[in-house]
Amino acid sequence: MFFVLFSKYWHFSKSLRISICYLCPDFYASMLRFLLFCWVFLFVGRLSAQVFDTVAQTESCLWLRSIDVSGDRRTKDHIIFRELSVQPGNCLPADSLSSIMELNQLRLMTINLFNQVELEPIIEGDSVDIHITVMDRFPIFPEPNLEFADRNFNVWWTEMNRDLRRINLGLTLTHNNFRGNRETVSLTGQVGYTQKAGFTYSRPYADKSQKHGFSLSFFGLQNREIAFQTSANKLEFARHFGNFMQRRFEGAAGYTYRPAYAVTHLAQLSFHHYWISDTVRQLNPEYLGDNRNEQNVLKLAYRFEYNGVDNWNYPLTGSRFIGLFEQKLALSGKYGQSSVHLHYDYYFNPWRKWYGSLVLRARTSWPQRQPYIFRQNLGYGFDYIRGYEYYVMDGSSFALARASWKYQLLHIKIKLPVRFFQVVPISLYAKVYGDVGAGYHSAAAASGDYLSNQLLYSGGFGIDLVTLYDIKIRFEYTLNHLGEKSLYLHRSGE
Repeated sequence: MFFVLFSKYWHFSKSLRISICYLCPDFYASMLRFLLFCWVFLFVGRLSAQVFDTVAQTESCLWLRSIDVSGDRRTKDHIIFRELSVQPGNCLPADSLSSIMELNQLRLMTINLFNQVELEPIIEGDSVDIHITVMDRFPIFPEPNLEFADRNFNVWWTEMNRDLRRINLGLTLTHNNFRGNRETVSLTGQVGYTQKAGFTYSRPYADKSQKHGFSLSFFGLQNREIAFQTSANKLEFARHFGNFMQRRFEGAAGYTYRPAYAVTHLAQLSFHHYWISDTVRQLNPEYLGDNRNEQNVLKLAYRFEYNGVDNWNYPLTGSRFIGLFEQKLALSGKYGQSSVHLHYDYYFNPWRKWYGSLVLRARTSWPQRQPYIFRQNLGYGFDYIRGYEYYVMDGSSFALARASWKYQLLHIKIKLPVRFFQVVPISLYAKVYGDVGAGYHSAAAASGDYLSNQLLYSGGFGIDLVTLYDIKIRFEYTLNHLGEKSLYLHRSGE
């Protein structure tokens, strides 16, 4: 309903839209904000009934006597038991036993600690024991030491002419299961386009109830080139080979609360220090606001996540909702920004090997006038419309929808005599898809952002490759409403 209303709204006559913008420049932002909050109420009601896991009771009941765990592992038992939907003493419906085993196998696989999980029920009379065998993943995972400084591979390959100076060389070592407690410790060192050093630590279960956790992170980075403004929906860059154009420091502390398997709350307080060169300040006096060279920003964020999908890495069935509220405060000047960011996914499997998905995302922020560093909107990170990877739509609000239909071409498991790589799964999916969305920018006319404040749509087909250690590669051939068509490469899920 949201996108039906949205589509009808954007199909008013061009002259009427121009008249409304002239008389009431905040009309578009107000309309998007109204539709955004309507969207919240549509889905929160549906999700509220799915928060806690239940096991149906039937006349034929097997009492779960014990659960034991074995295998090549360092993961502690309490981490494994935390993810299960059943515990000793529960009554398990006999006719649902196989589906319960399958559900819990998926739960253990989706926490990304194991390469293989097997559950075997052993029935004795009216009782059952569950034997779990796991194979740990290689815990210290080095992230690729070659990455592109641009928003995606296609921008670097096509628009930046494969400039090797825009490549980052570095290494991030992440221990995903420190001390067997699912703690994460990460060290980052990087040279090249962005020089960066950082440290993160998180412990999701810091108490006996395994519901409360915390995280800490520190990062420092500097660039000889930065995007200093947006014009005609393209980022414009300034570079100096002898001096740095930007320096940043970020420090954050977070608290997590996970009362149920699929529900997580996160509260985070972070501090951000920005410094830019005189060159950048002169090119864009509003980069940090009020013609400043430095700015300190405090950010308070609250994130709610309901994750009811079958596989958190590459979902095929289930639903997911994420709501994010952020409050930013610039300590120098009078700038502050409040924003709400919503994300809803629905995945379904109507027939064997056939899968469908619907992804909805929306964001709004206020007030309208903001420094350039607060204007990132549509076209950054995961918030983009396929087929528009070369563009950004800065501003205060956006909404988008993605629909995909895919067929599983291949799903195999290759066994190797190598520890941590004993089983290598490989899956291939062929798909077709279509996207629609729009971004609102109150100053689009002044910056020549012709793609802002209008409906955007695209469609295409592609191949998804999913394999070991959460590696995902998407090859997509997309045609957008401008008539532009191209092959795009992404290293993430939808």
